[in-house]
Amino acid sequence: MGAARTRLKTYTLGAAAVVALLASTACEAGGGTGDAAASATPSSSSSASGASGAPGASGASSSTPSAPGTVTPGSDDANAGESTGEEARPCTDSDVSVVTKVYPHDEARHLLLTATNTSDSTCTLYLYPNVSFGDGAVEQIGPMESKPKKLATVAPGGKGYAGLLLWRAGEETTAVKSMTIGFVDIENVEAGVAQLAVEFPDGTDFLNVGDPAVSATPQVTYWNTDLAATEKFMFAR
Repeated sequence: MGAARTRLKTYTLGAAAVVALLASTACEAGGGTGDAAASATPSSSSSASGASGAPGASGASSSTPSAPGTVTPGSDDANAGESTGEEARPCTDSDVSVVTKVYPHDEARHLLLTATNTSDSTCTLYLYPNVSFGDGAVEQIGPMESKPKKLATVAPGGKGYAGLLLWRAGEETTAVKSMTIGFVDIENVEAGVAQLAVEFPDGTDFLNVGDPAVSATPQVTYWNTDLAATEKFMFAR
């Protein structure tokens, strides 16, 4: 009997020790897991904030903002971006030299004006040249195109172009032996007082021009710094 009681007591004590040990282990394991989770796993609110606003977050938008001043092709502002030009003081007769060119293949129906900025500062060739032929025989001819959005601003040594349609086939013309042009500012007010005398191309003693009272010629393009664009408008008429 004594041996039996001894074994029962030993068993009872062993079971109690096991229960106590398990309870202690459970508390330590639970506390450790909770601390690890708190330190390693962000809360749902922090995760959402990082996804929507934090730079480099995996949930951030993949779109890249454009650099300041650039225009995305195809956007509504694309044309506006291309049409802007640098405004500067208006060019006057003392700022530029002008030479002319005819195109013999079309019987000198067209005349190209090339204005070179000979000053030491940038200026703008606003609108189109005020052209007069002869001694007032043909004055203030109108533009042959709609007003472009881009300004013809030329730096020192830079060039601007304007093209003229002098006459159309089948209309009566007047032979003129001299030509002058004037310049305007952005408000179409004369820039400078003097008219610039422009010589005809070498070997050209006179030009035939239409009668603006009878037809729409002669006409002139707006100033442009793009020669190809100027000739395109000019020869389209």
